[in-house]
Amino acid sequence: MATGVSSSSQVRVVALGGFGEIGLNLLAIECGEDTLIIDAGVMFPEERWLGTDLLIPELAHLARGRRRFLGVILTHAHEDHIGALPFLLRRFAMPVYGSELTLAFARRRVQDRGGGLSASFNKIEPRLPFKLGPFQIEALRVTHSTPDSVALAIDTPAGLIIHSGDFKIDETPVDRVAFDRKRFAELGERGVSLLLSDSTNVEREGRSASESSLKPVLREVITRTRGKFFLSSFSSHIHRIRQVAEVSHEVGRRVVPLGRSMVQSTRIGIDLGHLSFPVGTFVDRNAADTIDRERLTFLASGSQGEPLSALVKIAADSHPRVRLEPGDTVVLSSRFIPGNERTINRLINQLYKRGAEVYYDAVAPVHVTGHACRDELSELIRLTRPKYFVPIHGEYRHLARHVSLAIESGVPENNCYLLENGEPLVIDETGARRAAEVETGRVAVTEAGLGGLEVLRERQALAREGTVVAVVAVSRQSGEIIAGPNLISRGFTSGDGTSPVMREARAAAASDLARLGTGTDEVEGELKRSLEQFFSAEVGRCPAVVPCVIKV
Repeated sequence: MATGVSSSSQVRVVALGGFGEIGLNLLAIECGEDTLIIDAGVMFPEERWLGTDLLIPELAHLARGRRRFLGVILTHAHEDHIGALPFLLRRFAMPVYGSELTLAFARRRVQDRGGGLSASFNKIEPRLPFKLGPFQIEALRVTHSTPDSVALAIDTPAGLIIHSGDFKIDETPVDRVAFDRKRFAELGERGVSLLLSDSTNVEREGRSASESSLKPVLREVITRTRGKFFLSSFSSHIHRIRQVAEVSHEVGRRVVPLGRSMVQSTRIGIDLGHLSFPVGTFVDRNAADTIDRERLTFLASGSQGEPLSALVKIAADSHPRVRLEPGDTVVLSSRFIPGNERTINRLINQLYKRGAEVYYDAVAPVHVTGHACRDELSELIRLTRPKYFVPIHGEYRHLARHVSLAIESGVPENNCYLLENGEPLVIDETGARRAAEVETGRVAVTEAGLGGLEVLRERQALAREGTVVAVVAVSRQSGEIIAGPNLISRGFTSGDGTSPVMREARAAAASDLARLGTGTDEVEGELKRSLEQFFSAEVGRCPAVVPCVIKV
């Protein structure tokens, strides 16, 4: 801390996820013992075949020292911003704040993974400030691919911080709720100390297309479809669901949500008025059996090729109620998340094999980004005129290019900070500076519970090297080895232990154990050491050796 600077006026901003990566968004704003969290998101791992469901941020830093958690504020309803909420609340009790739709999705997420966890959910409205500890927070309306998305203006003892959330500047939004340019400009006039801005699309020139530009494309594709029409997108893309429902209603099709997440999301959209259609527009799967196929539109989860999703089952012809037929059309209306390309391409191939016509972003304009491109990012900087600038929500190259754009847009180079996860920025009356790095990382979540990256590394090693179980029987009275070692291999070599290399390994281990004598307690350790040394020297591989000593 600088000399003469009060800790009560010093603010630290540190990301535990979302800096240098797409997803896993979680930012802490700290002032003394008070901590405010913005978003708690997940990332979907590339290596799903290792049994990992998703990744969440490592939260160890939040457990350090004395803290008073003021709350977690959610900017919008996407999984990379709310998916880790149950895991955060399980460790640290705090209230949750967000817009109405965002809270509806957050409640569902807590119910699904919270295991009976209860939390206080508090609705916020744009332009209506509220106070938490030393911070006064105001939600600012932004446009994105899901309704009720907000940026945050946070008054702190070190000045005004604006967090953009995920945003674009959509001139013709589906719900006609515009990006609040006026309020951003007013805050810029007042003076913004720090702008934290979404970097996802900084590599794209110009401006993003409007979400409403999809409707004519969808109308053309649906009108040409002779059989069933399927649209697959993220279930939280309520704007996308609304547009396909509007077109379907206009051409006389009924809309059928498929998959648990899509059914729940559609219900949330209907209940909150974002999907306001005449009764009968949406029907359940059972009712669809009585409707001609050319009058059906299906909303199917699984646009990223997620295992067990509705669309993946349909493509594999394993869905219990829905079949693809020649003349049906499938639209994948989402971007390919990096790491999912192979899975999605396999899904597309299977859909074609079923006789469907398939549209996706590479062959038709059936997806529109929800993130600002360079001209919009520059506009936000010019509107807010921040003293300091930090790019967020992007891989390292995105953050670096966003820093360059900020400099071009008028922010002094020395006032731009390219931070990674765990690198705090300290702001006080003397200025801004980097602080000592804090602990960050990723925690693997499986169906069985929490793991860590070490779990993934162990699974990779098992897949690469295999396992050898070594069993010996030892006399309980004398300590003499009376049977074994018997070797059982999985994923390494012949499993019955009769291969030449396994016979040699057994002989080497038996020889090493014989030198121990009787009555020793070192059998297990010596067995493991002997076999690991043998396999490394003779085979050049290091299977996981699991010794098993049975006393009889």
